[in-house]
Amino acid sequence: MLLTVMWMMTALVVGFMAGRISMYGMWQSEEGDGQDEGEAETDRPVRIWRRKGRYPDTDRTVWAVGSPVSGEIVVREEGERPTVVIYPDTDRLYAPVSGKISRLYPMGNSFCFITEFGTELYIQAGGVEDDMLARYYRPRVIRNEVVEKGKLLLEFDRNGLEAEGVSAEVSICVESTFYGGEVRVTAGEYVKVGEEFLQILEPSGQTAVTTV
Repeated sequence: MLLTVMWMMTALVVGFMAGRISMYGMWQSEEGDGQDEGEAETDRPVRIWRRKGRYPDTDRTVWAVGSPVSGEIVVREEGERPTVVIYPDTDRLYAPVSGKISRLYPMGNSFCFITEFGTELYIQAGGVEDDMLARYYRPRVIRNEVVEKGKLLLEFDRNGLEAEGVSAEVSICVESTFYGGEVRVTAGEYVKVGEEFLQILEPSGQTAVTTV
């Protein structure tokens, strides 16, 4: 009888330990899966968010785009591809809104940026493309990186560029908008970093849909 009781107790202990080991293995597997998802996050499309509320002069949803730099606005071009050119008073360029770096060009001074609400921006620092001037640019992001508004994207040497006879101007071009939304340039002659300088209006008669 004593031998039987001891055998039963031993079986219970072994079964308990096996269950604990199995649970630990499952927990480790779940952690690993989470890490893989985090690593692949930059390959996912950026979500399209609707800004709550309406502006007084329209019943359409409006999204604000902040300026990536502080400086004087020297060019405004309306039309099919609205463009704003800013002469910066800083050597740093920041994310105008939350979004994703969809393309980073080899020289490091220009990239395509898809906002969280589906607008594609082309942003470039410096007035010309010359590989010999790449040393004046220090990009702080990589392709497919998802960033929050205010994230440092690029550092550049304004004095070095000007010594080479190159303008250090920053140009922001609206390449496309979500379903063809309207673009408005709202800034005055000077804009601060992060301050609204563009508005993207939801297309008339359409409603933006949140996607994953």
